[in-house]
Amino acid sequence: MRVPGFLVRRFYVSGSLRNTATGFQLQAHNEMGDGTLVGVTRVAVDGVTMDPAGITARHEGTGVVVRATDITRTAPVRVERGQRVTLQVTAQPLSPGRHELEVELLELNLGALQLGITESVAADEPVATDEPVAAKEAAKGKAAG
Repeated sequence: MRVPGFLVRRFYVSGSLRNTATGFQLQAHNEMGDGTLVGVTRVAVDGVTMDPAGITARHEGTGVVVRATDITRTAPVRVERGQRVTLQVTAQPLSPGRHELEVELLELNLGALQLGITESVAADEPVATDEPVAAKEAAKGKAAG
């Protein structure tokens, strides 16, 4: 189901599209109600599909980072009303200007959801990214050894 633009605007945090040291990120804020995510099927920029293995989501407040490829019906992710989630994509940083973003998700009760966003990359410096804890520990071990 294609989500109408007025609803997408209630979820997408305007101005959150930013380049990072390893790609780019954007944020969603769930103002609607509790939901259960059972899949991230596609993230595309300007018609180019991003590698799902390079997509993570971080829940604000808890700091929990989940890889998109790990979200399934048997390993769902609960998204509560009021919660903010940062989606990080490992890819080439985005060029200045406007971009067409497409995000396709599977929600347990609603099924397939397609969200379309047109947004410009924020003009500030790239932000740091969150790495899963295991990757940070491995990097510390290499630096110490």
